[in-house]
Formats: sequence, C-alpha cells, structure tokens
Amino acid sequence: MTSRAPNPVANPETSTLAAILPAVERLRDAVEAENAELARGGVSDYPAHSRRKSHGLLELNRMRAALASVSENGQAREALADLSSKLDLNRRLLEVQLRAARKVSSILAKAIRDGQSDGTYSPHAWRESEV
Repeated sequence: MTSRAPNPVANPETSTLAAILPAVERLRDAVEAENAELARGGVSDYPAHSRRKSHGLLELNRMRAALASVSENGQAREALADLSSKLDLNRRLLEVQLRAARKVSSILAKAIRDGQSDGTYSPHAWRESEV
C-alpha cells in the first residue's frame, strides 16, 4: 500500500494556507532584512526594501479574501502575528531614522542661514550692543 499526499482540492483550507504562508514568509523576510540593516546603523538601501515590502503587501492584498477564510487557523494566525511584530519594530526603527534625518537637516539649514547672514537683522546683534 502506498501513501499518497493529501489532495489540496479536497481540503480548501490546506490549499489556501499553501498560498498564504509563503507570501507572509516572503514579506516577513523582507521586513526582517530591513530591520537588521537599520539596527546595524549603516547605510540602508531604502528603495530596495520599499520595493520588497510593497510587493509583499500587494501579494497579501490580493489574498485578502483567502486571509479572512483562514483567520481562525493557528498556523496562519501565528505567521500573521509574527509579521505584525516585525512590522511594528520596522515602524519604530524607521521612525528613529526619520527623526535623526530631520534633526540633521535642521542643523544644516540653520548653518546655511547663519552662514549667509551678516547679522544685520539678527536679534542677537541687538542684544550684544545693549550690554
């Protein structure tokens, strides 16, 4: 007697999971790769990471109905919860990068303004002369 692989058509949830889990895994891997780069603090390839995440989101959006049909499946819920936690970390890491970039740009803009001014209209010049 030979054993046969289960027929995915016989169990629609199995075939749905077989489509969803790899897509979730690819998106999770993309987010995890970006998180690792951001955590290292070096130069990050933001456009490449954005493309991978956008592609993964597109895949999941196309499977929205299938995702709803397996929402009670433990394996699917665990994969989606793991993805959600990776995305939350990704959001926080990107937020730190964005705040740092804003701070640096603010410092540079101030340095440029100060470098272009001769101090004539600066309130600082008036305070010094009053002393």
